[in-house]
Amino acid sequence: MDKKEFFAILRESLEGYVPKEEVEKNISYYQDYFHESELSEKEVLEELGDPRLLARTVIEAYKASKGPMADYYMDQARSEYSKEHSSAYEEEHREEKRKNFFGRVGAVVIGILIVCLILFLLKAAVQILYILLPVILLLIVVKILIDHMN
Repeated sequence: MDKKEFFAILRESLEGYVPKEEVEKNISYYQDYFHESELSEKEVLEELGDPRLLARTVIEAYKASKGPMADYYMDQARSEYSKEHSSAYEEEHREEKRKNFFGRVGAVVIGILIVCLILFLLKAAVQILYILLPVILLLIVVKILIDHMN
């Protein structure tokens, strides 16, 4: 695991359990910890341990600091988190619909172009037959006449 993955897991593990400002405060704290440490990134990661366990500790400490009001603040954090993610989901879903719409329009346009190409080729074939048919009939008649004279 690298530092980037550590912070992604820590953030994901905190969001929805503590308010957003508390998430940012903890992320900032551990980023500073990485920055100020004289240890290597790997050593700091080993020292801090599993970010999920760290998040659980932060959540429990937050709940303890709020005492009897902890449930209220936890509900507020969940609400904050779900609003943020639902709007992101809606935006992502809207973009997906937009892509699907343009994909369908593109498929319809390509279908129309293929049908036009087929019709054009059929028209060309009919025109060629219109010119060649009399020539073929004339050749057949000449062949029959030549065969009949021999």
